[in-house]
Amino acid sequence: MDINSAFNSASAALQRADQGLQRNAETVARTTAGVSEDEDLNTALVESTSNANLGRAAVNTVSSIDEAMETLGQLVDTRA
Repeated sequence: MDINSAFNSASAALQRADQGLQRNAETVARTTAGVSEDEDLNTALVESTSNANLGRAAVNTVSSIDEAMETLGQLVDTRA
């Protein structure tokens, strides 16, 4: 897999997770404040867990890419 492609995918996943968590937080706030009864609190809480997991997976992917780049840099330094 291309490293740039993996980084771009992880970056997009991190943005989706952030947007999802913001949306979930707004839903929880509106529901608990009694402003909106149309939204489902349980769904927002479950989705927030899912979005948090997506964010962690994206961060782990970026970390793995960083480690791979560091290893590649060490190999290049050794060969040079």
